[in-house]
Amino acid sequence: MENRIVIAVVGKGGSGKTVITTLLAKSIMGKYNYKMLLIDADPTHPHLSYMVNLIPTRSLENIRTEVIDKTLTKKKSVQDLARNIDFEVYNALAESKDFSLFSIGQPEGPGCFCPSNALLRKVIESISKDFDLILIDCEAGLEQINRMVIKSVDILLIVSDISIRSIETANSIRKSAKKFTNYKKLGVILNKVKGNVDSIIKKLEELNLPLLARIPEDDNIVEFDSKGLPLIDIPENSLSLLSVHKLVEVILDDRIL
Repeated sequence: MENRIVIAVVGKGGSGKTVITTLLAKSIMGKYNYKMLLIDADPTHPHLSYMVNLIPTRSLENIRTEVIDKTLTKKKSVQDLARNIDFEVYNALAESKDFSLFSIGQPEGPGCFCPSNALLRKVIESISKDFDLILIDCEAGLEQINRMVIKSVDILLIVSDISIRSIETANSIRKSAKKFTNYKKLGVILNKVKGNVDSIIKKLEELNLPLLARIPEDDNIVEFDSKGLPLIDIPENSLSLLSVHKLVEVILDDRIL
């Protein structure tokens, strides 16, 4: 699809990126008729599949490991493996009636995530053309931005908690994103909001960071988390979901800076 939308959800660790990604998916699938792909791109804490109750049997890391094994044992040529990589990725997609999901997975051994991140960038560029909307739950911090994993993103959503440190991280993310991505729109989502946040709003204004939404602290999220329930089933009248509904209207109605 030429007019596909790629949305990446980024932010400091613990800010609630996966929660926001799940709520976005729930809101979008209820309001729009998009063919939607969710990508769990967090190799450290790949929880998105459990939150949306759609668990793939294979991950990108599984595929990468298999490719290395087949190359080393000469079961297939490098050229054959390169031609078949998209086929392997499509076979690894988990599908429901509302969306598909692909996971980067966790490395089985020690070492950095660089090889999987490099491959993920190619996967995003390759398979995203077959979907209307791609929603990526990114790794915490700057790694996947600096390594241009999400270079082709259209909308960058930076999730922040109500701390100055998190806002400063959001500003660092924006600086890196300007260098290493081609985003068209960017904004901050304040998550788990409670009490007076005037000082946080002031800090955002000082940094000229656009605020897209304030997602209130939600007892329903706490309850679902404590019981290990998939967040995708959160009640429609939940305060957090109602706020995300408004956010979705903003980002998909082409009204953010």
